[in-house]
Amino acid sequence: MTSRERLLCVLAGEVPDRVPYYEAGIDYPWICKLLDRQLPSKENFDSGEYRTNDIDDQLRLNEILHRDNLSYAALPPIPAHKLPGEDQILFFHDGKIKTWADLEAFEMPDVNTPEFAQPLRDFVKVCREHDYAAVAMSRCGISATYLAMGFEHFFLTLIDDPDLVEALMKRYAEWAAELVPVLADAGFDMVHTADDVAGKAGPLISPQMYRDRFWKHVHKVGDAIRATDIKWVFHSDGQLSEVLEDMLDLGIHVLNPIEPACMDIGQLKQEIGHRVVLSGNTDVDLLSQATPDEVERYVVQMLGKAAPGGGYFMSSGNSVASYTTVENVRRMCDTNFKYGGYPLRLPEG
Repeated sequence: MTSRERLLCVLAGEVPDRVPYYEAGIDYPWICKLLDRQLPSKENFDSGEYRTNDIDDQLRLNEILHRDNLSYAALPPIPAHKLPGEDQILFFHDGKIKTWADLEAFEMPDVNTPEFAQPLRDFVKVCREHDYAAVAMSRCGISATYLAMGFEHFFLTLIDDPDLVEALMKRYAEWAAELVPVLADAGFDMVHTADDVAGKAGPLISPQMYRDRFWKHVHKVGDAIRATDIKWVFHSDGQLSEVLEDMLDLGIHVLNPIEPACMDIGQLKQEIGHRVVLSGNTDVDLLSQATPDEVERYVVQMLGKAAPGGGYFMSSGNSVASYTTVENVRRMCDTNFKYGGYPLRLPEG
């Protein structure tokens, strides 16, 4: 099977030749370490989920890591202040939308222009030439809303003026729904929406507030996706149990990244593995702090829980962050490549 065929096979509910390796976001400083390249000293970088890494770099790392997709950032603007952190990665500091006047002045890019569409087509052309699945990284609007407002202001405004929060959420969701047919027309196979709705202790806001103010707008994105052949990867960190049924009701095809600190992938496989493809669960702390042998043992155990019968994409428990080690990520990928062939023959112990 080609890489693209492998991912599409799992999405069709069938068993591929081996477990695919799917990864949307890979930090550019990490790519520099992998490719033994000097990181530009006077430049800061968005994290891997917020930028389109150079296509030639992606092709090179795919050969090394056995990755089955290429990723393109088709993201809405988030008006916010950012500050550089470790490895010159930019982190959101505070949002700029605080009032109704700020919202009125906020403009979204027009997705229905040749200038917007042509780079998408060019990217998909490369994906097809190399037989990789084409993945568009975007957002439904939940995380874009709280990042654009700033966390503290977002939570306060949910009490003081919830209509403002919902109006911004609606703006983002409408843009995402308008983006979907453009992605489909360009030939993308999957859209990966990064919208963290929970932390390790549970949902960021009450499940009922999500239902009252947010999910109805995300459903519009889901409706747009179901009108195409694109498959939907919903990325959210955290303990999702209280909102999982709401997420599945959206019609998502893949749940990612199944944060191992608070989600049991074996239990999810039993409970919802027949309803959605599972993706992720390799702890980024493990990838940054463990030994390669410990990573291998973990991946073997995870494959035993999540991979039987298909329905699983191997990937990290978040993204390939700049602080993870090259040796550990490579061992994760090599272990999957070595032991992830079907029928599974995993080592014991």
